[in-house]
Amino acid sequence: MIRAERFNLITNLSNEKDVITLEELAERLNVSVATVRRDVEELCGQGIVDKTRGGIIFRNKKQDTEPSLQLRSYSNLEEKKRIAQAALRYVEPNSYYMFDSGSTVGQLIRLIPRDFPVSIVTYDLNYITDLNALKNADVFILGGKLRRGQMACHGPNAEQWLDQMNAEIAFIGADSIDLNKGIMGYNTNDVPLKQKMIANSAKTILLCDHSKFESHGFISIHGFDKIDLIITDTGTDPEIIRKIREKGVDVEVV
Repeated sequence: MIRAERFNLITNLSNEKDVITLEELAERLNVSVATVRRDVEELCGQGIVDKTRGGIIFRNKKQDTEPSLQLRSYSNLEEKKRIAQAALRYVEPNSYYMFDSGSTVGQLIRLIPRDFPVSIVTYDLNYITDLNALKNADVFILGGKLRRGQMACHGPNAEQWLDQMNAEIAFIGADSIDLNKGIMGYNTNDVPLKQKMIANSAKTILLCDHSKFESHGFISIHGFDKIDLIITDTGTDPEIIRKIREKGVDVEVV
């Protein structure tokens, strides 16, 4: 198979996948991993794909639609880890916290020490394995209708349970951030859950990497008035950070 044919096949894979490993690419193309690496370097230079650890992310996905769970897990992973590490210092023992659904929030949960005494409320089933490993944690999983593809629960049952709970801090994620409207999302089912977590917590910390300021959400979730702190990475435009701080919101850049 000539190089041009390989490039065409790799590009067409974006119709079925968001992320693919180098090993899977090599198997599909029937070439060596070394050959795939050279092809990927060229495609990165053309702006078609982005490299991630052990694979590639296809760029030509619409930014105004909800990203897949796979894409969210791989995108800007190093930035998300830094944000989570910064957020960890706000988690104190013997306190109650609400953890929103999202890949950056998930990175925070992974950093909590296994013997740490803490109470956690969430509706994201992706956290189950990490939460189960927390030996001294009280974990409350909000039940409801399963949102397939995202591994999260929603609906009246989850909302009613949240109405009865309070927490010191809500760690919230976002699909995008709008300077005028605040936190934006793609899925309407998440809206009441995020809103109730924010309303029922003494403090709200928003965890979002720079890409969230570059995308456009479908629905408004909450303004900046109840956001106490935003933790983001150095890739976020300094002008955006300045404008958010002018709204009275603290911003931590890591």
